[in-house]
Amino acid sequence: MKLVSYRHNGAEKYGVVSGDGVVDMSARLGDRYPTLRDAIAGLALGDMARQANGASADLALSDIEFMHPITAPEKILCVGRNYRAYHEVVADGAMKHPSIFPRFPSSFAAHNGAILKPRVSDTLDYEGELVAIIGKSGRHIPEDRAMDHVIGYTIMNEGSVREWQRFGAQNCPGKNFYQSGSIGPWMVTADELPDLSKVPIQTRVNGEIRQDGATDMMIFSLPYVIAHVSKFTWLEPGDMIATG
Repeated sequence: MKLVSYRHNGAEKYGVVSGDGVVDMSARLGDRYPTLRDAIAGLALGDMARQANGASADLALSDIEFMHPITAPEKILCVGRNYRAYHEVVADGAMKHPSIFPRFPSSFAAHNGAILKPRVSDTLDYEGELVAIIGKSGRHIPEDRAMDHVIGYTIMNEGSVREWQRFGAQNCPGKNFYQSGSIGPWMVTADELPDLSKVPIQTRVNGEIRQDGATDMMIFSLPYVIAHVSKFTWLEPGDMIATG
């Protein structure tokens, strides 16, 4: 399934994408699960699939305002420099451990929203990334059970202000300018992407291909990253992990 959070006539809703429309799940399940994050935490995706099966779209995608797929995640964690091609460019060698940093939800525009170049720098850059969405809470998760905690995926332009990444020991400021990145348009459930061994990832700028790789270029696999992150924090339903 493709699951989307959106705004229509001023109301925040979520639903199942069907063709060029959306089946409104807020109208069907919103009394129990006000947001998509609540539905994920409540293990309601099976119910959503049954409700959407055979249902006609309630709205056209062209009539909605997209929101972040998960509108209020407890945390968004990102892996830095996690693709071998990056190290071929910067020539500084691979890391022994993942570099993890947080991003604020406000640092992302939603689908069709504007990415904003900050007035203090001309070094805004792009980074197309695959993002895992957590569906089951956990701490100290074994690597061989890590994927049991993934409910789905989305995509992200993990936009970065390069100059501000170098201003101190931490790159967090350069990663968190307001609406310097984007996320969405929706999430796909994990069953739609059962094999992560070589998922193509391509980034275009004004139609020109700037990044062209695949997940087999990752230095640290998604299961490894989930296991690593869960050593220092709880992972909760709706949390997002950008894979680098």
